[in-house]
Amino acid sequence: MSFGSFDIKHVTLSDKPLFDRYFKNSTFMNSDFTFTNLFMWKKAYNIRFAEIANCLCIFFRYGNSPESVTFPLGKDPEIALDEIISFFASTNTPFILRLFSREQKSLVKHFFPDVFSFKKDLSNSDYVYKTSDLIELPGQRYHAKRNHINKFKSLYDFQYRPLVPSDKAECKEMFCHWCNTKIGKIDNIGEQLDAVGTLLDNWESLDISAGGIFVDGKMVAFSFGEVLNYNKSMAVIHLEHANTDFQGSFAMINQQFAMNQWSNLQFMNREEDMGLEGLRKAKKSYYPVFMVEKYTAVPK
Repeated sequence: MSFGSFDIKHVTLSDKPLFDRYFKNSTFMNSDFTFTNLFMWKKAYNIRFAEIANCLCIFFRYGNSPESVTFPLGKDPEIALDEIISFFASTNTPFILRLFSREQKSLVKHFFPDVFSFKKDLSNSDYVYKTSDLIELPGQRYHAKRNHINKFKSLYDFQYRPLVPSDKAECKEMFCHWCNTKIGKIDNIGEQLDAVGTLLDNWESLDISAGGIFVDGKMVAFSFGEVLNYNKSMAVIHLEHANTDFQGSFAMINQQFAMNQWSNLQFMNREEDMGLEGLRKAKKSYYPVFMVEKYTAVPK
Protein backbone atom coordinates (compact mmCIF):
# COMPACT_ATOMS: atom_id res chain seq x y z
CA MET A 1 0.00 0.00 0.00
CA SER A 2 1.32 3.45 -0.92
CA PHE A 3 0.47 6.79 0.62
CA GLY A 4 2.19 10.06 -0.19
CA SER A 5 5.90 9.59 0.29
CA PHE A 6 5.86 6.12 1.83
CA ASP A 7 4.94 2.50 1.11
CA ILE A 8 3.59 0.06 3.68
CA LYS A 9 5.20 -3.34 3.13
CA HIS A 10 4.89 -6.83 4.57
CA VAL A 11 7.84 -8.05 6.63
CA THR A 12 10.16 -10.49 4.86
CA LEU A 13 13.46 -12.04 5.86
CA SER A 14 15.29 -9.77 3.44
CA ASP A 15 14.18 -6.78 5.56
CA LYS A 16 16.23 -7.90 8.55
CA PRO A 17 19.24 -5.59 7.87
CA LEU A 18 16.91 -2.59 7.71
CA PHE A 19 15.23 -3.44 11.03
CA ASP A 20 18.59 -4.18 12.65
CA ARG A 21 19.87 -0.78 11.59
CA TYR A 22 17.06 0.94 13.47
CA PHE A 23 17.22 -1.36 16.49
CA LYS A 24 21.00 -1.65 16.90
CA ASN A 25 21.87 1.58 18.72
CA SER A 26 18.59 2.11 20.52
CA THR A 27 18.06 2.35 24.27
CA PHE A 28 14.54 0.90 24.36
CA MET A 29 13.77 -2.27 26.32
CA ASN A 30 10.51 -3.21 24.58
CA SER A 31 10.47 -6.91 23.67
CA ASP A 32 8.36 -6.19 20.59
CA PHE A 33 11.28 -4.46 18.90
CA THR A 34 13.40 -7.33 17.68
CA PHE A 35 13.28 -8.56 14.12
CA THR A 36 12.76 -12.11 15.40
CA ASN A 37 9.60 -11.17 17.29
CA LEU A 38 8.12 -9.21 14.41
CA PHE A 39 9.04 -11.85 11.83
CA MET A 40 7.68 -14.87 13.70
CA TRP A 41 4.36 -13.15 14.50
CA LYS A 42 3.95 -11.34 11.16
CA LYS A 43 1.14 -13.58 9.95
CA ALA A 44 -0.92 -13.65 13.14
CA TYR A 45 -0.71 -9.88 13.64
CA ASN A 46 -0.57 -8.83 9.97
CA ILE A 47 2.65 -6.96 10.74
CA ARG A 48 3.80 -4.44 8.13
CA PHE A 49 6.21 -1.53 8.12
CA ALA A 50 7.11 1.72 6.42
CA GLU A 51 10.04 4.12 6.48
CA ILE A 52 8.67 7.60 7.09
CA ALA A 53 10.79 10.71 7.73
CA ASN A 54 13.87 8.60 8.50
CA CYS A 55 11.87 6.50 10.96
CA LEU A 56 10.78 2.88 11.11
CA CYS A 57 7.02 2.66 11.65
CA ILE A 58 5.39 -0.70 12.34
CA PHE A 59 1.72 -1.32 11.52
CA PHE A 60 -0.27 -4.27 12.80
CA ARG A 61 -3.79 -5.60 13.05
CA TYR A 62 -4.81 -8.71 14.97
CA GLY A 63 -7.89 -10.52 13.67
CA ASN A 64 -10.84 -8.16 13.53
CA SER A 65 -9.24 -5.59 15.81
CA PRO A 66 -8.55 -2.11 14.38
CA GLU A 67 -5.33 -1.08 12.68
CA SER A 68 -2.59 0.17 15.03
CA VAL A 69 0.88 1.64 14.65
CA THR A 70 3.93 1.84 16.90
CA PHE A 71 5.82 4.98 17.85
CA PRO A 72 8.23 5.85 15.01
CA LEU A 73 11.82 4.81 15.68
CA GLY A 74 14.37 7.17 14.18
CA LYS A 75 15.43 10.75 13.61
CA ASP A 76 12.16 12.62 13.04
CA PRO A 77 9.34 10.95 14.98
CA GLU A 78 7.20 14.10 15.07
CA ILE A 79 7.16 14.41 11.28
CA ALA A 80 6.56 10.67 10.90
CA LEU A 81 3.65 10.72 13.35
CA ASP A 82 2.09 13.67 11.54
CA GLU A 83 2.25 11.76 8.26
CA ILE A 84 0.81 8.62 9.85
CA ILE A 85 -2.08 10.55 11.40
CA SER A 86 -2.85 11.98 7.94
CA PHE A 87 -2.72 8.48 6.47
CA PHE A 88 -5.23 7.14 9.00
CA ALA A 89 -7.52 10.10 8.36
CA SER A 90 -7.36 9.59 4.59
CA THR A 91 -8.54 5.99 4.98
CA ASN A 92 -11.25 6.87 7.53
CA THR A 93 -9.47 4.65 10.04
CA PRO A 94 -9.42 5.61 13.74
CA PHE A 95 -5.85 6.43 14.76
CA ILE A 96 -4.40 4.14 17.45
CA LEU A 97 -0.80 4.37 18.66
CA ARG A 98 0.30 1.35 20.67
CA LEU A 99 3.16 -0.36 22.50
CA PHE A 100 5.12 2.80 23.27
CA SER A 101 7.15 3.61 26.38
CA ARG A 102 6.70 6.20 29.11
CA GLU A 103 9.45 8.29 27.51
CA GLN A 104 7.75 8.11 24.13
CA LYS A 105 4.47 9.06 25.81
CA SER A 106 6.13 12.29 26.96
CA LEU A 107 7.23 12.98 23.39
CA VAL A 108 3.72 12.45 22.02
CA LYS A 109 2.37 14.90 24.61
CA HIS A 110 5.04 17.39 23.59
CA PHE A 111 4.45 16.97 19.85
CA PHE A 112 0.64 17.07 20.08
CA PRO A 113 -0.43 18.90 23.26
CA ASP A 114 -3.87 17.93 24.58
CA VAL A 115 -4.68 15.83 21.51
CA PHE A 116 -4.53 12.25 22.82
CA SER A 117 -5.87 10.17 25.68
CA PHE A 118 -3.41 7.65 27.11
CA LYS A 119 -3.91 4.27 28.76
CA LYS A 120 -1.34 1.92 30.26
CA ASP A 121 -1.39 -1.47 28.52
CA LEU A 122 -0.80 -3.87 31.42
CA SER A 123 -1.38 -7.02 29.36
CA ASN A 124 1.46 -6.14 26.98
CA SER A 125 3.95 -4.66 29.47
CA ASP A 126 7.16 -6.70 29.78
CA TYR A 127 8.51 -8.43 32.90
CA VAL A 128 12.23 -7.80 33.49
CA TYR A 129 14.36 -9.81 35.94
CA LYS A 130 17.90 -9.67 37.22
CA THR A 131 19.75 -12.47 35.48
CA SER A 132 21.54 -13.30 38.72
CA ASP A 133 18.18 -13.83 40.46
CA LEU A 134 17.06 -16.32 37.82
CA ILE A 135 20.36 -18.19 38.14
CA GLU A 136 20.87 -18.17 41.92
CA LEU A 137 17.21 -18.08 43.05
CA PRO A 138 18.29 -16.45 46.33
CA GLY A 139 16.41 -16.16 49.59
CA GLN A 140 13.15 -17.43 50.99
CA ARG A 141 10.96 -16.06 48.21
CA TYR A 142 12.59 -18.41 45.69
CA HIS A 143 12.36 -21.42 48.01
CA ALA A 144 9.64 -23.11 45.92
CA LYS A 145 11.62 -22.63 42.70
CA ARG A 146 14.71 -24.21 44.24
CA ASN A 147 12.55 -27.12 45.38
CA HIS A 148 11.27 -27.67 41.83
CA ILE A 149 14.84 -27.70 40.49
CA ASN A 150 16.11 -30.01 43.23
CA LYS A 151 13.19 -32.36 42.56
CA PHE A 152 14.07 -32.46 38.86
CA LYS A 153 17.72 -33.17 39.62
CA SER A 154 16.83 -35.94 42.06
CA LEU A 155 14.48 -37.69 39.64
CA TYR A 156 16.26 -37.45 36.31
CA ASP A 157 19.71 -37.95 34.85
CA PHE A 158 19.69 -34.84 32.69
CA GLN A 159 21.95 -32.98 30.30
CA TYR A 160 21.76 -29.30 29.35
CA ARG A 161 23.37 -28.21 26.11
CA PRO A 162 23.16 -25.35 23.62
CA LEU A 163 20.84 -26.14 20.71
CA VAL A 164 21.76 -25.77 17.05
CA PRO A 165 19.60 -25.71 13.90
CA SER A 166 19.92 -29.47 13.48
CA ASP A 167 17.80 -29.76 16.66
CA LYS A 168 14.82 -28.04 15.04
CA ALA A 169 12.98 -31.26 14.18
CA GLU A 170 12.97 -32.39 17.81
CA CYS A 171 11.85 -28.92 18.95
CA LYS A 172 9.01 -29.01 16.40
CA GLU A 173 7.95 -32.50 17.40
CA MET A 174 7.80 -31.55 21.06
CA PHE A 175 5.91 -28.31 20.47
CA CYS A 176 3.47 -29.86 17.98
CA HIS A 177 2.64 -32.61 20.47
CA TRP A 178 1.76 -29.97 23.07
CA CYS A 179 -0.31 -28.01 20.54
CA ASN A 180 -2.32 -31.13 19.65
CA THR A 181 -3.29 -31.53 23.30
CA LYS A 182 -4.50 -27.90 23.43
CA ILE A 183 -6.76 -27.83 20.36
CA GLY A 184 -10.16 -26.54 21.48
CA LYS A 185 -8.69 -25.34 24.79
CA ILE A 186 -6.50 -22.42 23.64
CA ASP A 187 -7.99 -20.06 21.05
CA ASN A 188 -4.82 -19.06 19.24
CA ILE A 189 -3.05 -22.41 19.25
CA GLY A 190 -2.76 -22.40 15.45
CA GLU A 191 -1.13 -18.98 15.53
CA GLN A 192 1.37 -20.15 18.14
CA LEU A 193 2.23 -23.19 16.02
CA ASP A 194 2.74 -21.00 12.95
CA ALA A 195 4.92 -18.49 14.85
CA VAL A 196 7.13 -21.19 16.38
CA GLY A 197 7.39 -22.94 13.02
CA THR A 198 8.49 -19.68 11.39
CA LEU A 199 11.17 -19.17 14.04
CA LEU A 200 12.47 -22.73 13.73
CA ASP A 201 12.39 -22.81 9.91
CA ASN A 202 14.45 -19.60 9.76
CA TRP A 203 16.73 -20.34 12.72
CA GLU A 204 19.96 -19.92 10.77
CA SER A 205 18.98 -16.44 9.57
CA LEU A 206 17.90 -15.02 12.95
CA ASP A 207 20.06 -13.71 15.81
CA ILE A 208 18.80 -16.29 18.28
CA SER A 209 20.45 -18.56 20.82
CA ALA A 210 18.82 -21.68 22.21
CA GLY A 211 19.32 -24.23 24.94
CA GLY A 212 17.71 -27.55 25.73
CA ILE A 213 17.44 -30.11 28.51
CA PHE A 214 17.60 -33.81 27.70
CA VAL A 215 16.70 -36.83 29.80
CA ASP A 216 17.90 -40.21 28.55
CA GLY A 217 18.76 -38.53 25.25
CA LYS A 218 15.25 -37.12 24.72
CA MET A 219 14.52 -33.38 24.71
CA VAL A 220 12.21 -32.40 27.58
CA ALA A 221 12.59 -28.59 27.54
CA PHE A 222 13.94 -25.82 25.33
CA SER A 223 14.27 -22.04 25.31
CA PHE A 224 15.08 -19.43 22.66
CA GLY A 225 16.27 -15.86 23.17
CA GLU A 226 18.58 -13.14 21.93
CA VAL A 227 20.26 -9.96 23.05
CA LEU A 228 17.58 -7.27 23.17
CA ASN A 229 19.78 -4.33 24.05
CA TYR A 230 23.54 -4.32 24.61
CA ASN A 231 23.34 -0.75 25.95
CA LYS A 232 20.99 -1.93 28.71
CA SER A 233 22.72 -5.33 29.14
CA MET A 234 19.44 -7.14 28.47
CA ALA A 235 18.39 -10.37 26.79
CA VAL A 236 14.86 -11.27 25.73
CA ILE A 237 13.28 -14.74 25.87
CA HIS A 238 11.12 -15.38 22.81
CA LEU A 239 10.06 -18.93 23.47
CA GLU A 240 10.22 -21.40 26.34
CA HIS A 241 8.62 -24.82 26.39
CA ALA A 242 8.83 -27.86 28.63
CA ASN A 243 7.25 -31.29 28.95
CA THR A 244 5.38 -31.08 32.26
CA ASP A 245 5.40 -34.87 32.56
CA PHE A 246 8.90 -34.21 33.93
CA GLN A 247 8.50 -32.54 37.33
CA GLY A 248 10.21 -29.17 37.57
CA SER A 249 11.06 -29.00 33.87
CA PHE A 250 9.94 -25.38 33.41
CA ALA A 251 11.87 -24.15 36.45
CA MET A 252 14.89 -26.11 35.28
CA ILE A 253 15.05 -24.71 31.73
CA ASN A 254 14.48 -21.17 33.05
CA GLN A 255 17.45 -21.44 35.40
CA GLN A 256 19.75 -23.42 33.10
CA PHE A 257 19.26 -21.15 30.07
CA ALA A 258 19.91 -18.05 32.17
CA MET A 259 23.03 -19.59 33.68
CA ASN A 260 24.53 -21.06 30.53
CA GLN A 261 23.60 -18.42 27.96
CA TRP A 262 22.96 -15.06 29.59
CA SER A 263 25.12 -14.80 32.74
CA ASN A 264 27.15 -12.03 31.03
CA LEU A 265 24.07 -9.77 30.85
CA GLN A 266 22.45 -7.97 33.78
CA PHE A 267 18.78 -8.30 32.87
CA MET A 268 16.37 -10.68 31.17
CA ASN A 269 13.12 -9.54 29.57
CA ARG A 270 10.63 -12.39 29.63
CA GLU A 271 7.98 -10.53 27.67
CA GLU A 272 4.34 -9.90 28.55
CA ASP A 273 1.56 -11.95 30.15
CA MET A 274 -1.04 -11.15 27.43
CA GLY A 275 -3.63 -10.62 30.14
CA LEU A 276 -3.70 -14.35 30.97
CA GLU A 277 -4.08 -14.78 34.72
CA GLY A 278 -2.11 -18.02 34.90
CA LEU A 279 0.78 -16.56 32.93
CA ARG A 280 0.68 -13.37 35.01
CA LYS A 281 0.90 -15.42 38.21
CA ALA A 282 3.83 -17.44 36.83
CA LYS A 283 5.76 -14.34 35.77
CA LYS A 284 5.18 -12.58 39.08
CA SER A 285 6.40 -15.66 40.95
CA TYR A 286 9.93 -14.93 39.68
CA TYR A 287 9.83 -11.40 41.15
CA PRO A 288 10.59 -8.97 38.32
CA VAL A 289 12.79 -6.02 39.25
CA PHE A 290 10.78 -3.74 36.98
CA MET A 291 8.22 -3.69 34.20
CA VAL A 292 8.70 -2.20 30.76
CA GLU A 293 5.46 -0.26 30.70
CA LYS A 294 3.66 0.13 27.38
CA TYR A 295 0.93 2.60 26.49
CA THR A 296 -1.88 3.13 24.02
CA ALA A 297 -3.00 6.52 22.69
CA VAL A 298 -6.17 7.52 20.84
CA PRO A 299 -7.43 11.00 19.90
CA LYS A 300 -9.61 12.68 22.52
